[in-house]
Amino acid sequence: MKDWRKFLLSCKGWQDEKGNTVVFSDRGLIGEPNGDELWLFLDEGLRCGGMHRHIDPKKEAVKEALLGVGKTELWEAIERDWNEEE
Repeated sequence: MKDWRKFLLSCKGWQDEKGNTVVFSDRGLIGEPNGDELWLFLDEGLRCGGMHRHIDPKKEAVKEALLGVGKTELWEAIERDWNEEE
């Protein structure tokens, strides 16, 4: 069985057609470790800036975080890559 958290951390990130990018890290902006949890970093370029969010490393939490800010294409790319890994 694959590990969702390890999968997210092993990827270099995803980008959508608008140039929005998302990456995941086990450390926050100032380098603080957070155990088994994740940091989500969303860069929306010059349009809106972006966000960084400490999230639970569960698939549903990642989905909610991205869909909650309208990043459907990014979520679909992550899910597609995950499904290809299986």
